[in-house]
Amino acid sequence: MWWYAVGIIAELLLLSFVSKRYTELGFLLLVRIVHSRTLAITIMTILLFPGTVIHELSHLFTAEVLGVHTGKLTLVPESIESDTIQSGSVAIAHTDPFRRTAIGIAPFTNGLVALSALSWWFTHAVAAQWLVINKELTIGIILYLILTITNTMFTSKEDMVGVLPVFGTIAILLVTGYIAGIRLHLPQSILATLSSILVSSVQNLGIIVAINILGLLLFSLLLRISKTRIHYR
Repeated sequence: MWWYAVGIIAELLLLSFVSKRYTELGFLLLVRIVHSRTLAITIMTILLFPGTVIHELSHLFTAEVLGVHTGKLTLVPESIESDTIQSGSVAIAHTDPFRRTAIGIAPFTNGLVALSALSWWFTHAVAAQWLVINKELTIGIILYLILTITNTMFTSKEDMVGVLPVFGTIAILLVTGYIAGIRLHLPQSILATLSSILVSSVQNLGIIVAINILGLLLFSLLLRISKTRIHYR
C-alpha cells in the first residue's frame, strides 16, 4: 500500500512541473498568434476562468467554514503590467497556522477531488456508446475542465504561508512516535478500503498526467511550427 502512496506523490510532483510548463508554453503560443501580450493575457484568463473560480472559492468557503473572516474577492487579474500575473485573489484575515494551512491547501485538495471525478467521467465517456456528436462534445468538455483545473489548483507562495511549518511539525511528531514504538493498527476492512482508494487515485492521476503531457507536447509542436514559419518568412 505504501508503494501506491509513493506513486501518488511522484505523480503529483510531475503534474506540478508539467502544469507550470504547460501554462508558460500556452501563453507564449498565444503571444505569437495574437502578437499582443495584453490580448494573450486576456485569452489565457478566460480559458482558465473555471479553474480560477474553483481555486478562489475553495479559499473563501474553507475560511468561512473555519470561522475566518474574508474580504475582497477577485477572479480576474488586477494588473497585467508586472511579470507575474495573479489571476484571482481573496482577502483572508490573520488566523492560527492550522486554519491558515487548511485554507491555503483547499484549492489543491478540492482540485484533486474534481480531477478524480473528471477522470472517472472521462474513462466512462470514452467507452460510452452515445451519439458521436454527444460523445465528442462531452470528451472535449471533460478535457478542457481537466486542463484548466490542473493548471490552477496548485498553491501559490501566498497560499503556502504557514503550511510548511505545520506539515513539518506533523512530520516530526509522526517520526518521533514511530521511533518511540507507537504503532497505529487499523482494522483489515479499513486497510482494504484505503488500498482501494490509493489504487484508484494512482490510476486517475495517471490519466490526468497523461492528458497534460499530451497538451504540453502539442503546445511544443505548435511553437516549433510557428517559429519555423516566422524564420522562413
